[in-house]
Amino acid sequence: MRAPDLRRGVGAFVAVLLAAVVVTAGVGVVSDAVGSNGATQPDAPAYDTGDLLPTPVDDGGSVPAPDAGTQKTVVVDAAHGNTVGRADMQPLVNALVESGHEVRFYTGGGSSSLISGSGTSALNETLNDADAFVIADPAAAYSGAEADAVSAFADNGGRVLLLGDTPTTATSASSLLGLTGETTAGSGQPNAVAARHGLAFNADYLYDMTENANNFQYVYGSPSADGGLAAGVDRTVFDAAVAVAHGDAATAAISAENVSRESTRTTGTYAVAVRSGNVAAIGDTWFLSPDGATVADNEALVGNVADFLVSGTKTGTIGGSSGSTVRPGGISLDGANAAGGSTNASNATNATSATA
Repeated sequence: MRAPDLRRGVGAFVAVLLAAVVVTAGVGVVSDAVGSNGATQPDAPAYDTGDLLPTPVDDGGSVPAPDAGTQKTVVVDAAHGNTVGRADMQPLVNALVESGHEVRFYTGGGSSSLISGSGTSALNETLNDADAFVIADPAAAYSGAEADAVSAFADNGGRVLLLGDTPTTATSASSLLGLTGETTAGSGQPNAVAARHGLAFNADYLYDMTENANNFQYVYGSPSADGGLAAGVDRTVFDAAVAVAHGDAATAAISAENVSRESTRTTGTYAVAVRSGNVAAIGDTWFLSPDGATVADNEALVGNVADFLVSGTKTGTIGGSSGSTVRPGGISLDGANAAGGSTNASNATNATSATA
């Protein structure tokens, strides 16, 4: 082939090659614009990760102490395998002690129904020397006689606070050879006592998937009535609260609105804090804890609970006993002891003093 013909052939080949490259590039641009299936791709803006940040819930409150007056004795049940102890309600204990009231933890002296030398039960003796009685998450159910005693205590003017969470079942696990093991205590609800006053704790928790305190089990509560347990409360926060069913004789103080029950998925408004005369029932214990007591308006609720416990006027006794009695297994936390002084339990057998 002559040189001019060779040059013309090479030039034609290069031209065809360039044309193919240009066409291919053009197809790629069109493909990127319309997508592989021919549909136009949306121009989606980048998602703002700041929207994922939780909305902060106020946690700057402090629990008010109840009005100081005549010193009252508040007894907390610790004789029924209760899963809520002193550390779990320390803000309430501190508020009571700071006002000069006495807090005792009743351990039952081995059995809350133990018959003493006077012919009355240890529980009756404890109630006779108390102005208020607190029952929280008892793993062991109250017997009929015990429930009757607490009910009679309330009828005589004593204040009773019932606290209940979702009940759990005790579990136990061990290694293959049985050399190591782990046991988790179960918890219950004080329904045997609550039933005497037309109250009942539901067994399932409440939740809210839309409006919550940054977790669907942290539900908001709002006042259902003025004053009392709801005084000064605009919004509380409860953790996996249970609803408290009640009759016409009781009044709902704080309710959770537009929440659902875990067992039925039924949405509605459910009472969480209820009062029936000298008995108050609240379907949560977390709000009393150091972590929960200052969230939202929980500190106002804790203060109202303290006021409720020390504002009653008790008359009469249980089981025929009268006067001051020795409380088996009691732990005293009174105002003098908190300030470094002596405790009223120092002369009681099987009693241990402690500071608040």
